[in-house]
Amino acid sequence: MNYTAIDFDTRLDTKLLDELYEGDKDHALTVFKGFLGSIHTQLDELDKNFRSGDLVAFRQKIHKIKPIFSFVGLSWLTEKAELIESQCEEQREINSIENSYQEFIKNIEEFIPVIENEIEKLNH
Repeated sequence: MNYTAIDFDTRLDTKLLDELYEGDKDHALTVFKGFLGSIHTQLDELDKNFRSGDLVAFRQKIHKIKPIFSFVGLSWLTEKAELIESQCEEQREINSIENSYQEFIKNIEEFIPVIENEIEKLNH
């Protein structure tokens, strides 16, 4: 490694983040800001799909957003999204995945302040 590692929050997947950004704070800042700028819209769309009861559209939206979590060090949320996506393929009713979905949303909301803090750190 010929770069200075970024001091990411230890609640994030720091090993993955170090591999992705190789000390490039500007790149990390761009990606983290992009995540924060789009996550609320993504979650609103996901919630609309869930509330409509459209299991296929919901699964497609989960599939679409799952990689974004890893780019900000929330790789365990990518794994949870994969699990929910699998559950969608196994179930016939969207209500059967409600607990997994609610826990997933709660986890995301808990980590948004962590991402906001990382953006603040990367700005300096």
